[in-house]
Amino acid sequence: MKKISNLELSNIKGGAGTTLTSSFVNAFTNIIKVLFDAGHSVGSAIRRISEGNLCSID
Repeated sequence: MKKISNLELSNIKGGAGTTLTSSFVNAFTNIIKVLFDAGHSVGSAIRRISEGNLCSID
């Protein structure tokens, strides 16, 4: 095995070179889910208002 000097050790770079991590992907998918659910709720509310299917507040 070849011995590596301290200068060569300081020049070693590792990793994939990308900043795309599983945490980032998970956060992005969670944001998409929240936006989709909000759109679904707003769409349902608009449909119920237009059809007159609202619950009474008695």
